[in-house]
Amino acid sequence: MKKQLIALALLCSSLAPFGMSKPASAQLGQSSIGPSVEFGNGTAFGVDSKFGISSNLSLRPFVYFPNSGTKFGTALTYDLPLSNNAETLQLTPFVGGSVDFNTGNSNNNTTNFGLVGGVDLDLTDSLRLKGAVNVPLNNGQDRDTAFTVGAGIRF
Repeated sequence: MKKQLIALALLCSSLAPFGMSKPASAQLGQSSIGPSVEFGNGTAFGVDSKFGISSNLSLRPFVYFPNSGTKFGTALTYDLPLSNNAETLQLTPFVGGSVDFNTGNSNNNTTNFGLVGGVDLDLTDSLRLKGAVNVPLNNGQDRDTAFTVGAGIRF
């Protein structure tokens, strides 16, 4: 129960950017939200997002809908923005930790912790592509390494 409360607090803190009245300049254009697909224990469709909290830190809340319930959580990542000489292409590798909750699966409700790494590719000022891998720290019967790909609208 204690792990679930900590994870819930982390998830709730990921909603903090919604309450900001004026985003800091370091955050402008770093945030995005859009559809995503997760491959791991089957395929799950959902929505993931990124909220820049500084020039190198991001919260990445997500929700997926596998066949057997709902999976939601967040990740805190360290981002390393890179761009080419003409600054027309922005590539941002990231690494961090994640927590997620699975509801309605064969083991009832579960809380999982993992390591996450991936890359954001900003194609335009308003379009971002994302790819990531999430490696679980607490392996269970229904917990495998997951790969996600998605797109997002930047804001």
